[in-house]
Amino acid sequence: MRFKPNVTHVIFLDLEYYVPKEHRNRPGLKANPYLDGSFLIGGVFQRYFPIEDRPEKKEEFWIWEQDGESIGEKEKALLRKICYYFRESWTRWEVLGNDSRLTEPIVAGFGIARFDVPVLFSRSLKHEIADPTKLYDTYFKLRPFDLSVAAATIVPETKYPKVLAPVSQNWAVKHLIGNGERKPSGTTVWELYDQGNYEKIAERTRAEVEIAKRVYSKLLKMRNNTINTRGKGNRQS
Repeated sequence: MRFKPNVTHVIFLDLEYYVPKEHRNRPGLKANPYLDGSFLIGGVFQRYFPIEDRPEKKEEFWIWEQDGESIGEKEKALLRKICYYFRESWTRWEVLGNDSRLTEPIVAGFGIARFDVPVLFSRSLKHEIADPTKLYDTYFKLRPFDLSVAAATIVPETKYPKVLAPVSQNWAVKHLIGNGERKPSGTTVWELYDQGNYEKIAERTRAEVEIAKRVYSKLLKMRNNTINTRGKGNRQS
């Protein structure tokens, strides 16, 4: 993998997705981008350039801020703006990177490989935001760094030690950054949307991005400390 200052960057993100009442009792992951009545509420995104330790300002895109007479029209406008945001990242990689072997833009967050990236692709495909091949390149050529997976080998598991699997955000946060406050269920977002409490949704999502950044930073420090410790051991021997 190759990295380059001022080009290599991580996009921290968190999305919120609406599930209609008739589908809220489905087992497992309740959000499905092909369920009638469901739609992307929006999300918070922040580029971070790790080599320079330089974050850009957060960008937010919300369905209630879009023009349109229907939810479908508003969601389409929302998805266009999000797609443009990611195309900006690809333009930096293509133009400023000027190296086909340079590592692609990285996306980081909890459950992004399972939910966020597939949802962005699926809903954009449904609304015909761009040609399917272009959408695939935009979303599935990103390098996903799923914190649920990355934390799995670090946090303790005593009940089922024979199973190695992605961990919940609450479990990772508790053991990595010592935050005892549990993340409320995502179902609360649907209730907030039904109530028209949009600012509360935005506040929650901003907080989720901040938590992702803290866990990412903690994992990075732990990785680097391990490397430094091994290096000292090798020199002593």
